[in-house]
Amino acid sequence: MQWKLDDIRFLHRPDDFLGSFTNEKMQERHKKMQDVKVKEIHTALANAKLPIEAMNILNPTEHIHFIHNNIDKFKETDTLESTVLKLYYRKNTPFAPSGVYNTWLLLLKLCDRKKLFALGRPFPQDGCVAYRGSLTNIPQGLSWTTDIQEVQWILNRWQDKEMGGGTVYSTTIHPEDILVYVVDAARQEILLKPEIADTIQPDIITSVAT
Repeated sequence: MQWKLDDIRFLHRPDDFLGSFTNEKMQERHKKMQDVKVKEIHTALANAKLPIEAMNILNPTEHIHFIHNNIDKFKETDTLESTVLKLYYRKNTPFAPSGVYNTWLLLLKLCDRKKLFALGRPFPQDGCVAYRGSLTNIPQGLSWTTDIQEVQWILNRWQDKEMGGGTVYSTTIHPEDILVYVVDAARQEILLKPEIADTIQPDIITSVAT
């Protein structure tokens, strides 16, 4: 299979060191190891049948770039939404978001909302209260949780502001506000529609009923 690898860097050992050695023998050895590793990666990519298989051959720092390069392949195999969701939850939680916000907005915009919604659980028709936290006092965000125990743990941890605690927010979310509601062994989390996440005005809380 042919994959678009524009601007992809092969950041796998031993070729994750992009500099050079002053010792000629060490540099020659390093270059040979680089060449072998890159050849192995190219061979593995050529044998990969699905885009997610090819993506996982690359270093995780290149996964989002690979999706953008091969967006048509992900759509053809109906794996775009599930792949984006897995990558999102690898880096983001309601209490520890990371990465570039606009990057996720762009990826989510490329997803089919009906397919993304279908990856989750049914959401209460009357809505429910959800929570998120921010170390930088930013109330808006894509990720929210309905896990009361997790919220209580965070509240206890962040109680002492001198220890660098953040702020916990709560709001009522309705079915029409969400992209997907994921409930599994690892999380009970809502991914909000970006237009809702950007405008939401939640309340600050210091305790939660358990």
